[in-house]
Amino acid sequence: MVSNKDMRLDDLEKQQRELTGIYGKIVFVIGVVFGIYQLFILTIYPIDPWVFRAIHFAGAGVIAFLTYSTFKGSATARPTITDFVLAVLLLSSSVYVAFNYTEMLDRVGVAPTRWDLFFGAIALLGLLEITRRTTGWALPVLGVIFLGYAYLGNIFPGDLWHKGYSWDRIISYMFSMDGIYNIPLGVSANYVFIFILFGSFLEVSGCGKFFIDLAYSIAGRFRGGPAKVSVISSAMMGSVSGSAVANVASTGAFTIPLMKRVGYKPAFAGAVEAVASTGGQILPPVMGAGAFIMADITGISYSTIIIAAIIPALLYFLAVIFMVDFEAGKLGLMGLPKSELPNTKNILKERGILLIPLLVMLFSLLVLKNSPVRAAILSIGSLIVLSWFTKNKILFSQFFTSVSNAMKSMASIAATTACAGIIIGVFSLTGLGAKIAAFIIALSGGNLVIALVLVMLLCLLLGMGLPTVAAYALAASTVAPALVDMGVPLLAAHLFIFYYACISTITPPVCLSAFAGAAIAGAPPMRVGWLAMKLGITSFIIPFMFMMDKTLLLQGEPVNIFIDVFTALIGIIALSAGAEGFLVRKINWVSRTLFLVSAILLMAPKIWLSVPGLILFLILCYFNSINLTKGVCSQVKAVENSN
Repeated sequence: MVSNKDMRLDDLEKQQRELTGIYGKIVFVIGVVFGIYQLFILTIYPIDPWVFRAIHFAGAGVIAFLTYSTFKGSATARPTITDFVLAVLLLSSSVYVAFNYTEMLDRVGVAPTRWDLFFGAIALLGLLEITRRTTGWALPVLGVIFLGYAYLGNIFPGDLWHKGYSWDRIISYMFSMDGIYNIPLGVSANYVFIFILFGSFLEVSGCGKFFIDLAYSIAGRFRGGPAKVSVISSAMMGSVSGSAVANVASTGAFTIPLMKRVGYKPAFAGAVEAVASTGGQILPPVMGAGAFIMADITGISYSTIIIAAIIPALLYFLAVIFMVDFEAGKLGLMGLPKSELPNTKNILKERGILLIPLLVMLFSLLVLKNSPVRAAILSIGSLIVLSWFTKNKILFSQFFTSVSNAMKSMASIAATTACAGIIIGVFSLTGLGAKIAAFIIALSGGNLVIALVLVMLLCLLLGMGLPTVAAYALAASTVAPALVDMGVPLLAAHLFIFYYACISTITPPVCLSAFAGAAIAGAPPMRVGWLAMKLGITSFIIPFMFMMDKTLLLQGEPVNIFIDVFTALIGIIALSAGAEGFLVRKINWVSRTLFLVSAILLMAPKIWLSVPGLILFLILCYFNSINLTKGVCSQVKAVENSN
């Protein structure tokens, strides 16, 4: 068994200092200054995108140097002189951009000055260091490899060959909006910050605890209630936070011990939390940072993206709920007694108004068609006003604390997106992106199914070592054009890539959200990883479903959408039954395999496949003496007994 002491969450990420005293105040002030500055630019006084991204990068970078230690396991109580020097140097590179960007536009990558190269080198080296500190070695090492490829391209064989570029040209090119300050960092500055700020205000207002209490009051009494609570609460929080690992660490601290208490095995409890937290990244309306990057890359409106993502996200979470319910049925687990659960009416009466900011966001995005920034601002404003009617009023101190905390949270995100910009810049400079797209098409022989499998494997591979945002940004810039060239609609191609970039965090052998769940649950990490992959098995199928038929993206005739969604739901039940072996009289591989076959047929959005799948499912139910109504009644009876 792996205890929390043996495998702490600190081993999954670089250690972050908990600063106090004068150093804590310094970081607090820096966070407030840069955070207020960003709010001012986003809402009142727009400036040149290059300058805005540079200042955003500087603020996040300075905070990263002061709050993250140089090496894992060697965190000091306060920043060192070296940390302050590095922070000042990184800030100076952004200040240089702010004062010289108009002249730099004419000489980027062509005729850089010595000062361009000096500050460009500082920005590049500083970026690689803060990325290493905040996310680990994988992404900065990959960045260095790509920079080396840009320099040594003439030694590579075949299609990988290019003439090679001088370091002057590489540094200058990366020190521009084609490199570090590319679209991913722009998304971080324009969109991610404002939604991270919204999440920070939600935390201060007590909304996180409200979500968990509300989920417990609704689902806690049913069979395997704590696991279902984990799914619901982690879905709500994960959509806003956009970080699977961070979400596991926050909500998992409450849900995993309760799952273990009612009888779930530690490994299963950790896997449930990992899968639920990972799914938050694909759940509208926020979807972490991915939806914003997708909107910028594709030119498709944000509202269109989140509408298309609704059904796949619901299928994902319903599948997880069925899986945990069937596991609870196998183990004979009951829900929590009513005396230990909060009352739904009381929760809604006392704190129900905290749901209004989320409704404001949805109304602003989907009905008023406002920009994501305006929607987030309106939601934050409504939350501040409504907090005055709760116990957790947002006053000036809470306001500044939320702003500062949001900027602290941006340290790793800004580093990740800026480092992804290096790789995207190399793709653009060397033409490597087009070569990879051509390679995918050639390797698949023009067969779309083979191409989709290759893209899936590439996304899972990238996601094993990179944060979701970076994995998606890289795959989207390389293989998405290949899918589009093969006739795949632009939105479907990018959603396909984004889904696999997300679920890579529950795909062994490197599955960070599962490892985080294992740390809290005290379970073997790889055991939790394989269980998480099993629980999230539907997520590996859903992208192929909407690639086969656009109805699951809410595109098409209403009747066809209804039929395909209905058969997909039945398919989820069949898939869960086959995976868990619960809806069978006697657990055997024949019955489970037939359930899986019926699930595949039902989940294929083609009526000529769904009908045989439905017939097979009904036959299996009949011959295994299954009475679904009886199963529901048993849950109700269990609730009555617990009450």
